[in-house]
Amino acid sequence: MMKSRCTLKFFIYFLVVFFPLLQVKAAQPVYRLNFQQCVEIALQNNNQIHSNEEDIQVSKAKMIEAHPGFIPVVDYSQRVAPVPGNIDDPGDSFFSGDISVFNNTKVEFGSVLTSFGKIQTAQNLAQLGIDASWFQKAKTTDDVIDKIYQIYQGVLLARNLLDLASQASATINSKVEGMQKGKTVDQLGIVKLKLVLFEIERKVEEAKNKKVMALAALKVQLGLENDVDLDIKQDSLTAVTYNLKPLDTYFDYASTHRPEFKLLGAGIQAKEKKVKLEQLNYAPNLGLGAFVDYGVAPGISGAADENNFTDPFNFTKAGIGMQLKGNFDYVKTSSRVKQAQADLLKTIYDKRAAIRGLQLDVQQSYQDVLSAQHLLGQVEEQIKVAHQLVFLTKSNLDIGVGEKKDYLDALQSYLAFQGRRFEAIYNYNVAVFALQKKTGLLDGTYYHSH
Repeated sequence: MMKSRCTLKFFIYFLVVFFPLLQVKAAQPVYRLNFQQCVEIALQNNNQIHSNEEDIQVSKAKMIEAHPGFIPVVDYSQRVAPVPGNIDDPGDSFFSGDISVFNNTKVEFGSVLTSFGKIQTAQNLAQLGIDASWFQKAKTTDDVIDKIYQIYQGVLLARNLLDLASQASATINSKVEGMQKGKTVDQLGIVKLKLVLFEIERKVEEAKNKKVMALAALKVQLGLENDVDLDIKQDSLTAVTYNLKPLDTYFDYASTHRPEFKLLGAGIQAKEKKVKLEQLNYAPNLGLGAFVDYGVAPGISGAADENNFTDPFNFTKAGIGMQLKGNFDYVKTSSRVKQAQADLLKTIYDKRAAIRGLQLDVQQSYQDVLSAQHLLGQVEEQIKVAHQLVFLTKSNLDIGVGEKKDYLDALQSYLAFQGRRFEAIYNYNVAVFALQKKTGLLDGTYYHSH
């Protein structure tokens, strides 16, 4: 009996103390992602992309508003009011309390048969708004993917620099231990190596902080919570293989594929449609309509004519027919046409300036790739020379004709160039990706086309 009670107490203690901890631990998702997986999660969760998707829905709603078809517009009213019971003497009847209650229900139906081009033009204008929303979403998506790529490559850079620093620290510590065990202790050399170790430790802390902040920024872009355990799958930072084409080719690509160029084109078309719509305001609308007007006030007396069409309180009226309706205000309409035309010309000039700016942006990105490619080639040659220097100074030291100082200096240079190589690869990869983005050549699977 005592054993059963102890077992029960332990079970309750486990539920109260350990089970909540296990739940908390299990509630923390773990993500180990490659770049493509990061993009897929961002497309599902990123708030900027979701915001643009709602803009598309707004534009589609405007399209529906601009194209009602033959769905009728219904105007209705219901009135209730006290009225005099004697129509022949309404004043005396009303103030003496001889009153009735008047109920009036009126319903009007109207549907446009033709607007002489206004509805079609408004529909085309709304469609351009939908297209512009899609282009804006594509631009936002490209921006998000570009940020994710920079962060992803930054995490790789930090990881590789940490690995390099760890290797360098182990190598230098081994050298320090070897020098301390030698027959003659080179105190100056040992102190210099320890100073190098201090510098490596500082670099390690910087790399760790950058990795932590990069992963935090990646969570923001992916729409993940702060408590998510996130890391990337890829281990090594390697230079992408990319065949750089002539600059003019990228200008052509950008003008055809880049969302910003498409937005500029849609903007011009929208302004042209706006001019046409204002010009069509001179024309009327032709519609088909009907109405029903019903009124009742019980107990009314004194009407000379009991025809319910002329009785002001008891009647039933209905009708159906066509209506040509317009508002010809030449001054106002012509003024609005001139404003729309001026706005169109302004947009054309703005587009020309914007295209020059976008072309300059593409050219700058192209030059960044060339520069990064050149620097990457330089650092590869520098690493080869530094490696040769390490080998020669080590060989000279082994046969007794070299100096430890020369060997240690060569080793430090080699390690420094290794770090520069990772930075050069990072800069090159990011520059290539940016050029693809600015020419609209990112992989189409990254976002959904309309």
